[in-house]
Amino acid sequence: MDTGLNCNSDGNQPDEAFGLRIEAIARYVNGPYVQFLKRLGMDFEVVSAEGASVVDRAGRRYIDCIAGYGNLNIGHNHPHVRRAVVEELRSPRPFNLPFLSGAQARLAKTLAAVAPGDLECSFIVNSGSEAVDTALKLARLATRRPGIITTRGAWHGFTFGAMSVSEASMLRAFEPLVPGVTAVPYGDADAIAAAINDCTAAVIVEPIQAESGAIVPTAGYLRRLTELCRERNVVLIFDEVKCGLGKTGTLWACEREGAVPDVLLAGKSLGGGALPIGTVTARRNLWGRFGLSFPMSSSSGAGNAPACAAAVATLEVMEREQLARKAARSGACIAQTLQRLAAEYPNVVRGYSGAGLLLALHTDKLKTSSAIVQGCVRRGVLVMTAFCNRSRVLIEPPLNIADNDVAAACDVLSETVHDVANRLT
Repeated sequence: MDTGLNCNSDGNQPDEAFGLRIEAIARYVNGPYVQFLKRLGMDFEVVSAEGASVVDRAGRRYIDCIAGYGNLNIGHNHPHVRRAVVEELRSPRPFNLPFLSGAQARLAKTLAAVAPGDLECSFIVNSGSEAVDTALKLARLATRRPGIITTRGAWHGFTFGAMSVSEASMLRAFEPLVPGVTAVPYGDADAIAAAINDCTAAVIVEPIQAESGAIVPTAGYLRRLTELCRERNVVLIFDEVKCGLGKTGTLWACEREGAVPDVLLAGKSLGGGALPIGTVTARRNLWGRFGLSFPMSSSSGAGNAPACAAAVATLEVMEREQLARKAARSGACIAQTLQRLAAEYPNVVRGYSGAGLLLALHTDKLKTSSAIVQGCVRRGVLVMTAFCNRSRVLIEPPLNIADNDVAAACDVLSETVHDVANRLT
């Protein structure tokens, strides 16, 4: 099946100007990434994007199941977010510190209203990675202890602090990382209990591990962590930068268990795909010393008005369009396809995992997953391998993906896996 419109043999050939731009990016920005896109067949020029669709210069339409690596829960170019950002940009008011903005106040109040449990105080930063670093600083500031417990297979971001609590095998070239970090197996509450000691400030966990292949922990894991950390006076941080904001079928992934952390992190799609942003939302008892430490709360671009306006608009879209509910419904359809593929092609498919529209197809090796990605792209569906486990193919489209596009993506994935299984065995 091919989802493309007006497709021909030259559909992915860039025009001369685009070719020059690609060459400039390869030379001055990131050559390996350009080569990576070329290997996957994604080095084409996108001239328009809306919802879960992108269109190249030749008029070929692709169903986007990458969604900006998780930045586009409400899809490409949502008009409500665009209007909110443009309105803020047209205002004569200043955007940044030292001045306070109405947009930041609206976002903080909205986060307090939608956050789980009694989380109500927020600090607004520039990215999910910065939110992770801020939460780690907050935990150390609040407890006066240095130790951090994380989980193997985690990915928390690209700043130095966030990398230090991420999957160690990805980071050998950057060692030594921030000291005082202990990594334990994901999903094992007993391992976390054994690792906590008198020096432990915080436990940081993704409610669903996205970049290891949408790994869902066993039921009760998150609630057990809340009990452990409360008993041992340790700050519990849930990183929902990737798995939050409706992606797994509830607004926050931790709500699937009714678990409430001490600190909740958001980012990525909170900016509506328009502007980068990150947030740290916590219980009020952790906030007492926050503003007393200038390195804790100073960032010249943090909480800027256009980004905050985008975030408020994004949360309004999430509620108005009931996107968490839609993610659960669409995800169930895709999961049925993944389950069937695992049963039909056990030689190359080892299973699947995930929840809502954060899903992963587990394959036997990198060669298989890469072939599946390339085959899907050729047929007009964009998917990507997981960052920390490249043998797994992530499927995470915008939550407002149309039902017919869900069906088309499932057909393409089925045809592609069939071809790859026959070719590689």
